[in-house]
Amino acid sequence: MSARTLTNVVNDQTIAMNAMIFGYAGHSLVTPQHTMHQLWWTDDRINEKVTKEYITSRLRPNERDRLGRPVGFGGGDLTDDTYMEWILERARRLFLVLSEVGVSEKIFAVVERSWDDDDLPLQMEDIEKLSLSNKKFDQQQLSTRFFNTQFTFLLRELREGVHIDYAPNEVLPLEYVMELPPAVSLQHWSRVHPPTKPNEVYVRRKFSLGTAESPGVFESDFLMDIESARMVEHDHIARIHSSYTVKDTGYILTNFVGQHTLRTFIDHRNPTQYQKLPKPTRRYLVLGWLHCLADALTTLHQNGFCHSAVRPSNILIDEKNNIAFSDIGSLETFQKDKKPDPMEAYVYGAPEAHTSALSFDVDMPAPLPNVGGNRQPSIVSKSSSGSSNSNGSIRQKLTKSPTSEFSSFNFGFRKTKKAPKPRSRIHETEKADVFSLGCIFLEIVTFMMKLKPSDFLKHRSSKQKVNAGGKNSRTDSSFHANIDKIETWMKKIEEASFKHDDDAFRTVPPIMNLIRGMLSRAPHVRPSARDIRDRLLDILLQYTAIPEVHCGAHSHDIGIATSSNSGSDNASTISSLRSSSLSTMSSDSDADTIRHSTTTSVRVSSILNSYHDRASVLSEISEMDDDESMGAIGRPMPPPLNTLDATRRNIAPSAASPVSPRSSGTPVSPQSPRQSSPSGENRSRKTVPWNKPFMRLP
Repeated sequence: MSARTLTNVVNDQTIAMNAMIFGYAGHSLVTPQHTMHQLWWTDDRINEKVTKEYITSRLRPNERDRLGRPVGFGGGDLTDDTYMEWILERARRLFLVLSEVGVSEKIFAVVERSWDDDDLPLQMEDIEKLSLSNKKFDQQQLSTRFFNTQFTFLLRELREGVHIDYAPNEVLPLEYVMELPPAVSLQHWSRVHPPTKPNEVYVRRKFSLGTAESPGVFESDFLMDIESARMVEHDHIARIHSSYTVKDTGYILTNFVGQHTLRTFIDHRNPTQYQKLPKPTRRYLVLGWLHCLADALTTLHQNGFCHSAVRPSNILIDEKNNIAFSDIGSLETFQKDKKPDPMEAYVYGAPEAHTSALSFDVDMPAPLPNVGGNRQPSIVSKSSSGSSNSNGSIRQKLTKSPTSEFSSFNFGFRKTKKAPKPRSRIHETEKADVFSLGCIFLEIVTFMMKLKPSDFLKHRSSKQKVNAGGKNSRTDSSFHANIDKIETWMKKIEEASFKHDDDAFRTVPPIMNLIRGMLSRAPHVRPSARDIRDRLLDILLQYTAIPEVHCGAHSHDIGIATSSNSGSDNASTISSLRSSSLSTMSSDSDADTIRHSTTTSVRVSSILNSYHDRASVLSEISEMDDDESMGAIGRPMPPPLNTLDATRRNIAPSAASPVSPRSSGTPVSPQSPRQSSPSGENRSRKTVPWNKPFMRLP
C-alpha cells in the first residue's frame, strides 16, 4: 500500500470510528495503540470550568447586572451573598447543567429556591417547578433533558469508609485497569481506579442483592456484613475501602490487590516477585507470614468472629509479597462471588466438622469421611435398577406432580428443585479455625523447605472414596483423616531442616511441635490463636536474626494499652532478647460513612442474632477428657504455649508482655457429672455447654 493510500485510510474519521468500535484511539484500524481516557467532571475540573468569565459569557447583558445583587429569598429575607458568590460557592454544577440544556438564565430561579449542588440529582417534579419553557411541549422536553444531563456533571466520588447508592443512570467514577493477575481464580474480580488517579488501584467485588422474584432482598444483609467487616481492622485482613449499590447489585472496593492466592503461589513454586528476593529474605518472609496470619486470626477471635473458611484459596498475596485473608469467611455475603470448592473445605476442615460429636474418640483411627447426605433414590431409579448408588449425581429427576392443571403443555411432570440447605454453624468455632490454620502452616513450611506440594499430597492421601458436596474422589487427602501420615511428613521436614545451617531452619522443629498441637483431634487441646501468635514471636526472636517481625507490636489486641510508653517497653523487652530491636507498626484510620441509620449497638445485636443458631447447637457438643486427648498424636505434647523457657533464653519473662483478655475475664465452663457411654464401655465423657459470648466488645 502506498503512502498516499495509507494517508487516505488513516485519518480523523477512521481514528474516531476505531475509537467507537474498540474503545481505543490508535493509528491503525487493526491494532489500537493508545487507550482513550474518559472525561470526568471532577471538582477540580468543575472549578476550572465555571469561573466569573464563563458565567457572564453564558448570560444576556441585562441578566449580568443581577449577578452582583444580593440574593433574595421568598418572604423578604436577605443574605449577604450575591448571585455570583452563590453560584461560585454552591451551584457550579447546577449552572453547568442549565448551560448545557440552554437555559442559563434559570440560574436565578434556582438560587432563589436556595438550591445548591448538594441537592443533585433533582427529581422530575422539582425540575418542572423551574418552568424551563413557557410552552408545554418544550417544557416537558427540556425537563427530561435536564434530568438526564445532570448525571453527566454529578460525579459522586467514592471515598474511604463511604457507601453510596447510585441512581441507575448516574455516572460511576471508576475506570478499569487493563491488567489481570497471574492467578486465574482472581481474574473475575475487576480492577479499577478513581478518575485521574491511575496509580490508586482497587479490587472491585460484585454481589447480587436479589432475585428476579424479590429484587433487593439481600441488600440489608449486604450492608450489615460491610459494617461487621469494618469492626475488625487488621493489616492482614483485606480492608473494605468503600462500597456502593446500583441496579440491585452491591459492590465493594478493597485496596489489597492480590496477585496470587496462597494455593497458586505455592503451586507456582517460583513466583517472580518471590524469586527477586535474596534467599535469607525469602525464608524470613515466609516465617513472618505464619506470625501475621496468627495475629490476624487472633484479632478476629478477640472481636467475636470466627473465620470458618481458613483455606489457601481465601488467602491473598500481593505484588509486594504481603499476605492477607481475602475477607471474613463467616460473613456470608462475601462468599457469594466465589466459586465454592467443597473438596477444599473438606480437606482443610477440622475433624469435628466431619465426625459425629457423640461418637468422637481420639483413640480411634482416622475417621472415614462423611460429607454430604445421600440422595434419596426416586421411584423410577428403584424400578429400573433395583437400587440407587449415585450419591454424587446432581441431575434433577422428573417426578409426578399431584395436580390436574393443564396449561403451557404441562402434563403433570415438573422438575423438583432441591430446597437450599441453611448454612450449618455447628462447627464454626475458634478451635476449628486453629486446626485449619495448622494445615496452612504445614503447607507454608513445606514450601519454605522446597518440598513439592504434589509429594505432600501423595504422602498424606489414603485410598478411600470421598463425596464432598457432589464431588467424588477415590483418594482422601484431607488432614483430619490422615493424622498419622501428617506426623510422618512433619518428621521428614524436621530431618531435612537439620541439614541446613541457616538460622531460619532452626525454627522448624519448634514450629512443628506447635503445629502438632494445632492439629490435635480434640478441639479443647488445641491452643488458642493468641497463644500460637505469641509462641511464634518467641520462636522467631529466639532462633533467628530476623531484622523485623511484622505485627510484632500486637497493636490490634483488645484490652492492652497502645500508648507510646507501652511501645517503648516492648522495644526494650525485645532488645534484651537480642541486639536488633523490633519496630512497631500500627495503622489507624477513621472512616466516615454516608449511612448513619444503624448505630453500633444495633449492628452488634444484629451480629449476635445471626450467630444465635450456633449458640443453641454448640451447647450440645461433647468434649473428651484431657487424658484421652493426649493419645491422639501418640507423643508428648509441647510445653505450654503462653510461657517462655527462661532457662533456655537466660532471661526472666517480661512483666510488660501482653496478657490475654480471655485468661481472666472468661468464665469457666461448668462441668457436668460423668456418665457412662451408651455402649457400656468404661470410658467416660464430660459435657461442656457452650457459654462463651460470640461478640466481645472492648
